[in-house]
Amino acid sequence: MRNRKSQSGFTLMELMITMVLIAIFAVIAVPSYRALTADNQITGALNDFANTLGAARAEAVARGQTVIVCPSSNALSATNPTCNSKSDGPQIWNTGWISFVDENDNGKFDSGTDKVLRVHGPIANGVTLISKLGGGTVSGYIGFNRMGFASPTFSNKTILVVQACANGTGHVHGGSVTLALAGTLKTNSGGCQ
Repeated sequence: MRNRKSQSGFTLMELMITMVLIAIFAVIAVPSYRALTADNQITGALNDFANTLGAARAEAVARGQTVIVCPSSNALSATNPTCNSKSDGPQIWNTGWISFVDENDNGKFDSGTDKVLRVHGPIANGVTLISKLGGGTVSGYIGFNRMGFASPTFSNKTILVVQACANGTGHVHGGSVTLALAGTLKTNSGGCQ
């Protein structure tokens, strides 16, 4: 007589049901994960930018001099980083930015006289950080005077909005940093435009 041993394992039907359930959960989870990742990248970019602006304002008051924040494409790679801002229109901050003490109050970074305070490299791929105004223009930088007020770098408006959005993800959430002429900062969440 043969001794029959019981066999253990999964049937083909059980494996197929398990695979279908895993696929369904993946279809549900992946878009949520992308949205979460995009939200975190947006929040990180906005927080870094707001921290730079807050530190620039505090430094302007402490030193009694003008401090400027401007877009820079070589903030991390160059010994003397440069501003690469446009003279008017929306400013793109994706490539990074620098803040510096404007020793001679000319609104430009001069490597011989101005002191770099902070540098920030490029933000996460897929996130756009742009400063814009409705109907006004934005100078090539954001400045704070010795009293902590935002220098008149944005014309005909009392606030400047720097908005962050995720690109190419189908994600419509975004956020912004609002800077008032009084130098106050406010971060907001909301959609992209």
